[in-house]
Amino acid sequence: MNAAIAGLDLSATAAAIVSAPLRWDNNWSRVRSVVAGEGLRRDATDEERARRCESIARTLLRFCDDNNVGQVWIEGYAFNQRTSAHTLGEVGGVVRLELVRAGIAIRTANMSTARKLLLGKLPRKGAKVAAYEALRAAGCPAWTLDESDAFVCANLGLSEHAGAFCFATQPPVVEKKVRVRK
Repeated sequence: MNAAIAGLDLSATAAAIVSAPLRWDNNWSRVRSVVAGEGLRRDATDEERARRCESIARTLLRFCDDNNVGQVWIEGYAFNQRTSAHTLGEVGGVVRLELVRAGIAIRTANMSTARKLLLGKLPRKGAKVAAYEALRAAGCPAWTLDESDAFVCANLGLSEHAGAFCFATQPPVVEKKVRVRK
């Protein structure tokens, strides 16, 4: 596979997608990102909600096409007080379907696994911010937290391709003391 790998932090108001070629070799100028989405009024019609899903999917597909993306790793659904399961499911379903129709492979990224790959060990709290800070320390652009999470997804995808460059921190090795009998 010579195509780029992308990570997607899906949301109705700020869906972030980040792509990196397999051999981007820590050259941040080769990494691309875009944020798509729009807020709607609480009383938005069903048609307006559907059009928002279509608009997000169209933007993400154009990004994939422009950046030779062959595979997208999508963050597993994370719900908060402002995002209903219904809204996220609608957007996620439309985006996934359109990616598949375009011939782009899709995978779900387990964020605990993805962040652990990047950080080596997950902090008890604030793993999303810790990943963002680690990427900033590594020289990534001044991204939003959503773009940072999208990169974390892409990084997990990169880790599955032999020869691809990805950030991976090994957990500390705990040496066992061996008793020697005399």
